[in-house]
Amino acid sequence: MTTLHHLRVWGDLACFTRPEMKVERVSYPVPTPSAARGILEAILYKPQFRWRIHRIAVRRPVQFLAFRRNEVKAVLSTRTAEPILADEERTQRNTLALRDVEYVIEASLELTPLAGRPRQRPPGPDEPAGDDNLGKYHGMFRRRAEKGQCFAQPVFGCREFPAHFELAEPSTMNVPPGINRDADLGLMVYDVWDLDAQNPDKAAQSAPKARATAPRVTVFRAELKDGVVAFPAWSAIRAQLATAGGAA
Repeated sequence: MTTLHHLRVWGDLACFTRPEMKVERVSYPVPTPSAARGILEAILYKPQFRWRIHRIAVRRPVQFLAFRRNEVKAVLSTRTAEPILADEERTQRNTLALRDVEYVIEASLELTPLAGRPRQRPPGPDEPAGDDNLGKYHGMFRRRAEKGQCFAQPVFGCREFPAHFELAEPSTMNVPPGINRDADLGLMVYDVWDLDAQNPDKAAQSAPKARATAPRVTVFRAELKDGVVAFPAWSAIRAQLATAGGAA
């Protein structure tokens, strides 16, 4: 039986940016699976497992807020490491964000092929001794979430929008009726990495030209029903990629 974790997260602002918006940020009305994964990984991340996001309950009305922010037009070069002069590169851009948000993330853990293999770094002080198994990581996550511990501050899409968190009961996935209408949310980003790769983000940094490890946006059709958004498993997304590749 799959062990499910439920994490209540809330905050003042959130922005889960649509990728088709090239310059100014426009948020999806609900979190994406990759955004939820980032919140959980900020609390507990190990290469020996990955998070599988099952559902997200939207417990407050979807409310948008438009404002302008100062940003820089230039991109920092990793080759030259030349500093960016903010006074010369500053520009104002619009952001259409969400305000006063609260969600409950339902997720589980899945072991990766790195589980049980020799490690490059010793285990951390909060990791119990023993083999890599789901029971150990389940306990680690619950202890860290109960104490409010995290490796980095969880955020709602942008670092300026912190996410507060606490463990929740499974019953919190039942959203009272009338908070939000059922809606077809259209195509939504599932993730930007091949989740089958081992440490895909680090692999892409070390070999950015490798097709197998380069970022690749995957999408799915999302729907808000009874206050909950359900997400397909990565295996279903992988099957879609294989079908698309065969058709191409």
